[in-house]
This record gives sequence, C-alpha cells and structure tokens, in this order.
Amino acid sequence: MSDFEQESGIHEMQSLDSSSQSGESSSRTEEPPPVIELLAKRSNYIAEQFAGSMSAQIEATAHLIGTQPGTFLVRRRKTADNLSAPFTLSVICADYKGSDQSKAQKNMGSKKKAGEDMTPEHGNPPKKRKIDVDSLLLEVDEQNVAYLKYLVRLATSGQQGTCNFSLSDQDRLVFIPALCDATISDQIFHILKGKYPDIELVKKEESNKSNNPDFLILPNADTEQLIEVLELVGAACVLYGNISAREYGWGCWYKATNLREENGISKTPLPQSETQKLAMRKKLEFQTVQELKELLRQKRTHWSTQAIFTCLRISKECDCFPNRFVVYNLFKFALEGWGRRKLPRHRAFAVSLHLFELFGHTEFLDELVENETNLEDVVHSTVTEFFNTLKDPQRNKTELAAVLTVDHLMTSLVFLFVYQVKVHDYARTHQIEFEDYTIRSKAYKLEEISQLILVILKLLVKMPKTKTQRKKLKNKLALYINIYELKRAHQKLNLLFRACQTYTGVPEDEKLIKLLLKAGGNPNAVDRHRRSGLHLLANKEYVSKDLWGTFSYYERRLTFTSIVRMFLNRGYHLDQVNLRGETAFEYLQHPRIPLFYNNIQFNELIGPLKGVRPLSCIAAKAVRRYQLPCECLPVTLQSMVLQH
Repeated sequence: MSDFEQESGIHEMQSLDSSSQSGESSSRTEEPPPVIELLAKRSNYIAEQFAGSMSAQIEATAHLIGTQPGTFLVRRRKTADNLSAPFTLSVICADYKGSDQSKAQKNMGSKKKAGEDMTPEHGNPPKKRKIDVDSLLLEVDEQNVAYLKYLVRLATSGQQGTCNFSLSDQDRLVFIPALCDATISDQIFHILKGKYPDIELVKKEESNKSNNPDFLILPNADTEQLIEVLELVGAACVLYGNISAREYGWGCWYKATNLREENGISKTPLPQSETQKLAMRKKLEFQTVQELKELLRQKRTHWSTQAIFTCLRISKECDCFPNRFVVYNLFKFALEGWGRRKLPRHRAFAVSLHLFELFGHTEFLDELVENETNLEDVVHSTVTEFFNTLKDPQRNKTELAAVLTVDHLMTSLVFLFVYQVKVHDYARTHQIEFEDYTIRSKAYKLEEISQLILVILKLLVKMPKTKTQRKKLKNKLALYINIYELKRAHQKLNLLFRACQTYTGVPEDEKLIKLLLKAGGNPNAVDRHRRSGLHLLANKEYVSKDLWGTFSYYERRLTFTSIVRMFLNRGYHLDQVNLRGETAFEYLQHPRIPLFYNNIQFNELIGPLKGVRPLSCIAAKAVRRYQLPCECLPVTLQSMVLQH
C-alpha cells in the first residue's frame, strides 16, 4: 500500500466496501455511505499517475472510473493549471443497498421511477415529483461519470482520434446528452463557432442509436468560455430533452451560475424590445443560484422561457444572431398550436410580433424562405398562427384589446409586405408532404398572405390614427402595390379587388377601398371571369335592389356613389366587359335604378356612359369580335383589347 493510500484511508474504504458485497457481517453499527469524498493530501501522487503518454493517461482513467464499486473518480476542486491543486476523490458504491440509504439516494431512485412511469393507474393522476437539489446534482455528476467512461472506452478502442487532452484538463469537456433532434449539437456548435473558432465538436457515429452523448472540446480552460458553453448546452437540453436530459441541463446552468458567482463574472441581460417584453410577459433571465433553485418548482414552460432567453443572449454574444436555432425554438415552444394548448390569444399575438421582428427584412429571411424544409417552414407557420389570432372579430375586441394597436398592426403589415415579395421570388412552387408536417405551395402561401393583409387593413381603417400614422400607412401601402402588385403580380387579384369582394356597404369598407385607390391600386384588375372590382360592387347593389326604397339604405347609396366616383377618377376603364360582354354599369342601368337611386350625383356619373363610346373602345371590340391577331401590339394595348 502506498503512503498516499495510508494517509487518505482509501485502503480501509475499499475493504469495507468489499466486505459489504460478500455478505460478511460487520461489527460496526453504521453502514458505509454510498459516496465518500476525501481531500487528497498528497497531490503529487495524482500528478505522478497522470504523467506520461496518452495511453498511460487513458489506462489510469479507465482504472479510476471503472465499473466496479469502490473505484475512484478524480475531479479538480477548481480550474487551475498547477497539477498540485487539490483534488476530490470519490468512492462510488453503485450497488450499495443497505437499510440506511441516504436521503439523496432514495430521492434519486424515486425520481427515476417517476420519470419512467408517468401513466396514472386506477384513474388517479400521477403525483408531482419533489426534486431535491442535492440529489439532482448528484445524479448529474454520475451522468458525467458515465459519459467520461464512454469517452475513455472510445479512446482505448481507437474509435475516436480527437481525445488528445490530458485528464487534468477535464474542464475543457462539455457533454451534450442524446436529445430528440440529432442535429442540435451541430446547431450549438454553429453558434459557438462565431466567438470560439477553435472549439471542437465530436459526434457519435450515425449508426450508434444509443443514449451516448456528443461532446464539445473547448480550446482552453477559460472560465467565461466554459460558462457560455454550459449555459447553451443547458438550454438545448431543456428545450429538446426528456425529463432526465432537462435535469442535466439544469445542472449545467447550476454549474455555470456557480462559476459566475465564484469568479465575479456577471450575466449582462439583453435589452428587450417592446414586442419581446409582450411575448415574454416582462420576465427576465435568472441571475443567481437562488433564482435557479426556484425554477425547479415551476412548470416546464418557465424552463423553456429561460432557455430561450439564454439562446438569445449567447447568440448575440457570439455574433450569430438571429439564427435558426433561436427562431425555431421560440416558435416551437411559445407559439405553435397555441389554441390547442390553451395559451392566451394576446400572448400568441405578441409572440408572433416578436418572431416577425427576429425574422427581419434581411438576408436571414431570404435564407429561411429558400430553405423552408429545414425548419418545418417556421416563417409561414408563424404567419398562419398569427392569422388564427385575428380570425374572430368578437374576441379581437376583448382578448386582444391590450395589444391590438396601430403600431403593432403596422409592424405586422410591413413584415407581411416584405415576406410576400420573398415568397414570390424564392419559395418552392409545389407542395411538399412530410410525415409530420406539410410545406405549402407558393400559390397557397401568397393567397393566405393576401387574405391576412386584407384583415389587418380592415382593422387599421377602423382605428383612430394620427396624421403621421395615416401618412405612414398610405406610403407603405403604395410601396407594396408598386413593388409587388404592379411588378410581380399584375395578373393576379390585387387588394383592391379583394376589398370589393368583401364589400358590405359599411363606412369602413368605403375607407378601405378609397385608401387602396389613393395608394395606387389598379382599378382595372380582373378575375378569371374578367370581372373588375366595380363589376362586383355594382352586382352587390343590384342584388340589394329590394332595399333601395328604404330609409336605412340611404347612407349606403351615398357610400356606393362615392366609391364609383373614386374608381372613375383613378382611371377605371368605362368600357371594360366581363366574359358575358357586360360592363359594370349595365347592372346599374336597370329601369328601376333611376327611380330608387334618386341621387343627382349618381345620375351625373352614369349619364355620360349612355353616350357614344370612345373610338379606341370600338376598335378594341372589333379586334376581339373578329379575332384579329394582336400579339405584335404593345402590352398595354393587348391588355386593352382583352378588357373588351
């Protein structure tokens, strides 16, 4: 026996452990505890054991973390380059089952059982587990021991060539447990690579479907670097792990927070935008160990919120913001299926706004639209969930009263303008079916975006606005009409046509149609039946002819007359016909209309239409009637021919 073993009492502990395994009775009244920690008095002994070649280090490690009870795990008490720094020796008695089990081990056993069986029996709901901090940290430590054992086994078998560090540098290792998404370690690595280009990621073989971990090798034992890596790995475990992995993630946070407090490294909270405050309910990221302990007693949604805070902060610190990992996790855990999960409508609205802010109007949005399959089309999924928050007008007045403001709607509107252009330019044409989700076709997306834009515009015209807000709305709308409707979708239904489709005669409908006309909307846009917006409006008036003589219809007559005048002032082609050869005003030239539409202004508008048609219209009709070739004509003249 060495002097080190004599002074430390290790030999005695091994003997006690061996006697307990063989069933021999002991004269002692107390059983040995399952974990015994001793401070090594002669650190030089450890230094000598770890000196030498890599193979000697691995062999020593394999002995220290062997599978037999009574073997030793060596850990540094603090990060230090000096090999004479104090070590902690732990004797692991994994198969100890004495009657005097410690409370920590009993809690740990019951916690594993509860994690494995969450199904209620005999109609009784499962009991909530009480998590003890000490037992949880003990379990995390044992998990790290198992991971280190796996790493040594790989190194000795020659399967990994990257284990080129000494065991005195164990703090450079951070393990990533097996999570539900095998690409998470790659995404973590991508974020950290921006700030730490020398960091290494070692992944298990793709054919290995066990619960073995991936791991990161830090370029040096820098404390701040280790803290950030631990925090990001902890966040990934919380978001994507099972109950065991989430608690492992909490253990990573605990270790990182302790390192911050011991080394005086503060956690600088990120400034939050207004939309982020709404989305996160004005919560902040935890700062202290005490706040982290309180998180243990809270629901998983609170854990996920803290994980998202961590991802946001570290992504910005690593100059990798925004990124897919952040936006996808925010959508997945704070917005997706909000109705089914019974999340408040106003919170889903706020989270959508925050995601619109993160998507931005930059190359990042181009990347997301072009590679939609990589993240289950997270952008359009967000748009769909946002649309769902606005579909019920009655609930909009109550559940969204606090967040449904002009500024918030303008934020969403501007994003949708930009997003629709990106979809038109970059999205896939065809629909793609996957096992769990569907990537919609370009046509479907463009249609849904247009419908949502129209809903937002209808909400905006109802709201009181300042002069500045009205000017901004008109300018943004004019820019959208010029960039998208006139240059990209000139043969598609525009917003003006859609507004005419949903016209009901209320003042808000008039305001919206006039706004679109003033912003440059094309009044001559037609559908596949060659009907213009004014065709639709005139037909709606004619269908309501039985109400023309009532007093209540007086205001609607004035509204319709005002809209017709606006169409004519904005260049509506008077002679435009549908597929049946009818102009819009042929609906209104019914013999009964002059009697009941007893409005001087309206009669002045339709009076000139009964006169002689322009020569250009007569020529265009002749081209259509006799099917004369017009392919050589300018596009504008071809369009005019088609309108007749």
